[in-house]
Amino acid sequence: MSETEVGQHPHVDEPLEAGEAGAKVIRGSGTRAAAHVTGILVGLISAPLVVRHLGPVGYGRFLTVTSIIYIVTGITEGGLANVAIRQYATGDRAERSALVSSLQGLRIALCAVGLAGALIFGVAAGYPGVVVAGIALGGAALVINSVQGALNTTLIAGLRLPAVAGVELLRSFSTTAVFLILVLLGSGLLGFYFVAGAVALPAYLATAWLVRREISLVPRFDRARWRALLHETALYAAATTLGTVYFQVAVVSMSLLSNGHETGFYAAAFRVIDLANGVPWILAGSVFPVIAYAAGNDLERLRYVVHRTTDGAVLVGGAFAVLIITGAGFGMKVVGGSAFADSAPVLRILGLGVMATFLVAAWGFVLLSQRRYRELIAANAAALVLAIVLSVILIPAFGAQGGGATTAALELTLATIYGVLLARGEGGLRPRALTLVRVVLAAAAAIGVGAALLGVGAVLATFVAAIVYLALMWFTGGVPEEILDAVRRRRAA
Repeated sequence: MSETEVGQHPHVDEPLEAGEAGAKVIRGSGTRAAAHVTGILVGLISAPLVVRHLGPVGYGRFLTVTSIIYIVTGITEGGLANVAIRQYATGDRAERSALVSSLQGLRIALCAVGLAGALIFGVAAGYPGVVVAGIALGGAALVINSVQGALNTTLIAGLRLPAVAGVELLRSFSTTAVFLILVLLGSGLLGFYFVAGAVALPAYLATAWLVRREISLVPRFDRARWRALLHETALYAAATTLGTVYFQVAVVSMSLLSNGHETGFYAAAFRVIDLANGVPWILAGSVFPVIAYAAGNDLERLRYVVHRTTDGAVLVGGAFAVLIITGAGFGMKVVGGSAFADSAPVLRILGLGVMATFLVAAWGFVLLSQRRYRELIAANAAALVLAIVLSVILIPAFGAQGGGATTAALELTLATIYGVLLARGEGGLRPRALTLVRVVLAAAAAIGVGAALLGVGAVLATFVAAIVYLALMWFTGGVPEEILDAVRRRRAA
């Protein structure tokens, strides 16, 4: 970007300029992804103990509450974070502080309404008292997390991604520690519902300390600015709300359409996928400030970023699919023991949709940057309708595996729709077919090799499958040059 172009945008911080943003995003998103994976590994210390301690029925109820709170989060968040990042990236210091303060106040108000609705749903659905209490406790944690998320806008928009990763690691370690304490104390299900709130507070305090010199930490209940934010996000909020709800429909449907054991089998497998699915949203969210800036200022740069982001998404998504599908049996044995053996086929089915989730995350942010809200609404509404239809048809007939098939089909369908929307839009953002074909063939070959070795050993089979996949992607040119360059620089450093 030339000096003249920079001068036309005096309020845009230097980290978002072309010369700096690429390296910051690659390093920062890599750090966040590494932190997320580290959090998963740390969680593996407590997860098997929690799953076995609660059992299929108890863990099914635990994840049911988690999914309900997740839906409330999606409804009340309504795209506010991403729109706020876009506004923050182009505002001056005073505007940024006022924006974040108003965002904190608005989120508190929306969370209160959302929590009331969740409690009414829990009572109307006839859930046991402990589940309704869990919804209330989850709602309290939601308020703290929402305010922390508003403050997090400052870190993400400023590409201070290592700091974001640090807070996420703090959350992961705190969660594992509290879970372990509860298991050692022999706590009942109700005790585990306190965990979210216990970990939300230190994450909020850490974020507040990091941004204390840049913005006000006091929520502002400014109804005029609230109206402006809601007006800006109205259409996008509808799209993101639908996008959040459709993915959780199968979890709630399992609790309503199947028995406790089948819900538990699905819940355990879904939890593994849910942890893996954090990676694509972290990676895509880290790139989003650059995508948003390019969408408004540099179409050629936007085209480049979209193509390279797609390359990275399918590369990492394919790797996750290979690991999950090949290692499903071993993974569920570690997490749940023999009591959750029936979760392994469910996890393999869910693994089929993992790469699609990476594409949904990457392409969804591109559509957002272009303000194609109505198309996002139509796409996510179609996915929600499909979720309900498939749940009603498949879950009563096939139980947990029906729930897995529902979730995988939704991700594949939505990725296809997003790809079509990009192809039909302006700017030459059509996804390159060769990229998708390359990764599908490499993943299929790797999974085939892994399946042939399962009789020798599950760990060996998974490891060899991963190596085969990465080797095929390397030799066929499926690894983006920017990633290779970042690795070379890291080694040199």
